[in-house]
Amino acid sequence: MRILLTLCIGLLLFLQQAVPTFAQDEITITGKVIDDLSQEPIPFANVYLKGTTRGVTSDFDGKFLFKTERLSDTLVVSVVGYKTVEKLLGEQAEQTVNFRIEREDQLLEVFEFSAGENPANIILRKIIKNKPRNNLKKRFSNFKHETYNKLELDIANISEEMRNRRLFKPFQFIFENVDSVSEERPFLPMFLTETISDFYYQKDPTTVKEIIRATKVSGIKDKSVTQFLGNMYQQIDIYKNFLRVGNKSFVSPISNQGLTFYKYSLTDSAYIDNKWCYFITFKPKRKQANAFIGDLWVADTTFAIRRVSMQLNAKNANINFIKKVSVFQEYNLVEDSIWVQKKDKLIVDFIATKNGPSVIGRKTTTFKDHVFNQSETVSTLRQKGDLEVKDDVFEKDESFWQQNRHEELSANEQKVYAMVDTLKNMPLVKTYIDIVQTVISGYKKMGKFKVGPYFKLMSYNEVEGIRTRLGIRTNTKFSERLSLGVYGAYGFRDEGFKYGGDALYVLSSKPFQTVSLAYYDDLDLQAESQEEFSQDNFLIGFIRNRSIPQKLIREKSIAFNYKSIWGISGWSTDFSLRHKRMNPYFDYYFYNERNDDRALVDAIPDSTMNTMEVGLKLRYAHKEKFIEGKFRKVGLGSKMPVVHIDYRLGLQGILGSDFKYQKLEIGIFDKLPVGTLGYTEYIISAGKVFGTLPFPLLEKHPGNETYFFNKYAFNRMLDYEFISDTYATLFLTHHFDGFFLNRFPLLRKLKMRSLISTKILVGSLSQENIAANSNPTDEEGQYRQFNDMIDDWQIQSADTTEPYVEVAVGIENILRLIRIDAVWRLTHIDKEKRGRPGIRTGIQVKF
Repeated sequence: MRILLTLCIGLLLFLQQAVPTFAQDEITITGKVIDDLSQEPIPFANVYLKGTTRGVTSDFDGKFLFKTERLSDTLVVSVVGYKTVEKLLGEQAEQTVNFRIEREDQLLEVFEFSAGENPANIILRKIIKNKPRNNLKKRFSNFKHETYNKLELDIANISEEMRNRRLFKPFQFIFENVDSVSEERPFLPMFLTETISDFYYQKDPTTVKEIIRATKVSGIKDKSVTQFLGNMYQQIDIYKNFLRVGNKSFVSPISNQGLTFYKYSLTDSAYIDNKWCYFITFKPKRKQANAFIGDLWVADTTFAIRRVSMQLNAKNANINFIKKVSVFQEYNLVEDSIWVQKKDKLIVDFIATKNGPSVIGRKTTTFKDHVFNQSETVSTLRQKGDLEVKDDVFEKDESFWQQNRHEELSANEQKVYAMVDTLKNMPLVKTYIDIVQTVISGYKKMGKFKVGPYFKLMSYNEVEGIRTRLGIRTNTKFSERLSLGVYGAYGFRDEGFKYGGDALYVLSSKPFQTVSLAYYDDLDLQAESQEEFSQDNFLIGFIRNRSIPQKLIREKSIAFNYKSIWGISGWSTDFSLRHKRMNPYFDYYFYNERNDDRALVDAIPDSTMNTMEVGLKLRYAHKEKFIEGKFRKVGLGSKMPVVHIDYRLGLQGILGSDFKYQKLEIGIFDKLPVGTLGYTEYIISAGKVFGTLPFPLLEKHPGNETYFFNKYAFNRMLDYEFISDTYATLFLTHHFDGFFLNRFPLLRKLKMRSLISTKILVGSLSQENIAANSNPTDEEGQYRQFNDMIDDWQIQSADTTEPYVEVAVGIENILRLIRIDAVWRLTHIDKEKRGRPGIRTGIQVKF
């Protein structure tokens, strides 16, 4: 018996030595839990050893520390609304384990409350009730704060296989410089900038101003870029009912209509900085609703937002080219009763293909030094302009940034500045940039010149047959103020040469002013709107309806232009002086010789038209921002209606001009968001032509003879079909952004969107213009109207008694690019069965 007992004790001692037991080791674990996309800390995350009850929760900054016996070799983190993550522990007695965790995409389970209302809904109503008190823009008459803004763009999601491809091999040194300690995934930096500015706001009347004091940009030093780097561009105001992301509206989680779109759950409550706070999670009620998934901490008593973290997953939302959007905002208490924004972080993961690389944009804004209801703020806001960029904005040294940054740069961010400059100077990168610029602009750079555009090298029309064209322009290497261009074209059917040239000189950049001189002797093949292909584009032969004759005119034109954009005022002007000689390629004559009783007399008809015209265009776009190049500015529109006025004066007798006339047009354009119902666009215009003119010089309402949809034309009308000297038009389109189609599972998955539109023309033509454009050769002496003058054209006056009306229903976002409309012509349908719907398609890129 003693021998057996001794053997058992010996075996146990051996097993204790041979088999390691966790009970003997004590370890200390520290770390941090952060959101995978925003990289912001996640408070009160559960961190524990797998298979045990040993663990802790992270603090408000996402940090944790605990000592425990080694009861498991795996550490687990779990948080409501996030995926659970596990990590193996090392052998060290002290170790650091950091977690980056992703949000769950699935909807919350439905919670049934047997007694009383969901407590989260009660808290939400109190948040809504206290919005005016907690929203600085509602509470104070004015305020000011200092803003630090940081923006970074990177190419991310580059797989190991892709990194080893020929395209990315030259950039291996970039991937090797990524700090592995931060667990940052390999990325290719494109852009990094920092901006420090002072922001001013006044409630009544609503006025804002930002003064950008310092900017540090990797690779680019351009004030036109700097305007988009301050606090006013791409703001997310959580207290608004709808938030704009990617030019689309999304419902705020604390919207007045929040209970209609979200499910809420009261998950936790805790003291944070000695303030009792509630933790609420939220997710959309329906798939592909324009709503976020996330959580927020709200302070008791005041019901102000303490912190909000939310994401938008493109898989569950009707949005294009974006994989994820993350919004993180943090507020702190000042002066004992005012909750002010401390940090605002927006991360957008752009992706073009499902498994390809993506572009991640990270915009981080921090705020400090808040001042409320001060007269100095009002004085600053009285100064002109809502944006001011200091002259020495790029001249701040590194010591300035070290002292004035609101937060330190990470190790990777410090390296990005050097890496971007290195990339910019690599020959291969320059080659890639040249290829992209050629595809977009149509021109191939060759030293100080560029040749193209490639899409006009060959085309077809009924007059010239096959047409070839080649042009050459100077670029900024030739001059940053002077741009010169010439081109030549040849038609194989008419065996004729055509040519043209222009010169543009930039007088000043602030305000932006240019003068230009142009001459051409060619067919009038230019597009009438920005959405229309010019008729010498090689694609026009594929998309034009060949059964409809082209109405082409040979023109000799010399024109002088002075253009100015007055910046802060919102006004732009375009003054022009143009002489033009036009010769139509069709049988048309204008009878302009008359006797006293206004009857037409025998005269030799003349189809050539000579004009001398002075023009002035005025455009107003409230606080419009521009993308500025060396030779032109591209407007980005306005939040207010955009108005234009176009006046032209015809001078008779100068350089052989035949006509005296005046033309006036006034137009307005606007885009109106309608929350989750989408948005409405409208274009209204009205005009008058004073004088008796040939019909090509009257108001030719734009028709569409192609199979492509044209936003700025009547899509079931032919060119020259309707002529007016007095007119008004309305173009009205409503885009539902998936409001209806999201209710059907298959269509919701395809992310298709519906739209409706109508286009209306009301107009008339004076008896003088009808008579001058008619041929009195019938036996009864009656004027033959436009539709009898030219076979197959069916030209007619726009009639005030019967307006032209067309309507359309359409589906857009097909394969994220294609739009298809069925267009019905509701009036003037007695010719060629035009009451039947016409199908128009198009390509558009939208979020």
